[in-house]
Amino acid sequence: MLQSRPMRRLIRQTLSAPAQPLRLWKAWLALLPCLLLIACSATAPLTSIGEGPLGTVALERLASRGTTAKYGSPQSSFQASHPAALSASVISHLLSGLSISGLDRPGAAMTQGSYPLFSHEETEFLTPLIVRALSQAQPDQRVRFTLQDDGLKTQGTLYLHKTTLRVSLSHYRSSPGQSDTRPPGLTLSFMPPQALVRDDVPQSWMIIEPEQPRVAVAIDALNQLPPAPPAPAGEKPPGETTPPPASPASEQSRLQQELQSTKDVVVKQAEELQKLKAELESVRRQLAEKESAASKAKPKTTPRKPAPTP
Repeated sequence: MLQSRPMRRLIRQTLSAPAQPLRLWKAWLALLPCLLLIACSATAPLTSIGEGPLGTVALERLASRGTTAKYGSPQSSFQASHPAALSASVISHLLSGLSISGLDRPGAAMTQGSYPLFSHEETEFLTPLIVRALSQAQPDQRVRFTLQDDGLKTQGTLYLHKTTLRVSLSHYRSSPGQSDTRPPGLTLSFMPPQALVRDDVPQSWMIIEPEQPRVAVAIDALNQLPPAPPAPAGEKPPGETTPPPASPASEQSRLQQELQSTKDVVVKQAEELQKLKAELESVRRQLAEKESAASKAKPKTTPRKPAPTP
């Protein structure tokens, strides 16, 4: 445990002083807050960067690893090229290019063997938080991201080492009660594959996490990728495809067909109107003929002569 110079002086004075219980008690009371502060710092390796409905992003401090019974030799301490100023475009390209394979995914086509690790919404949520985390990280810290989806947890870490971004995955859609954190049979990859650093040699401390899928991606390759396409207006169900844009010739043919259909409707309505006029004229003619026949058949009345006066 590291101790400051004033703290060491206080401890020496306390131990070399005469046995006075009251002074010893006061000295330990003065040391207690410092000891508590050091203990809390040692047991809290995570520093929160941001959280939201989709998950959290934090900085994880990795202490030097000593000799263990399992590995038998001391491991060198974690070293990253932090703090690092990376653009949101680079991080967005990194997150959107990650994909997984080797696991069955509910609702996906059986012929599809690789799936994006993050959805577009998750990429938009993680990108600004990871950019901020990398700018605040220290050489002994890495970025830890955690996503929650329908109660299932996806978790991993990333950090920058020189000109390479290294990403590892510790959980993939694991249930809260799942004790095994290793994603069995999972393979982590990146598209386009030209951006992968295939001859990347992990740091020696990483051999304690050999089961975690990981990739190493070159920053220079991420900077050369074209801008990402705009986000879709809404999520489409699987299997639904967007029709290709119509060519000018097909668009003109469609407009001509619509115009001809409109003309046919107008001509048909004109013919029906003409028929109605003819029927109305026929009805008027028949009524006139009936009135004329009725007036001829009615007998004429002769006026009565007035009676002679006496």
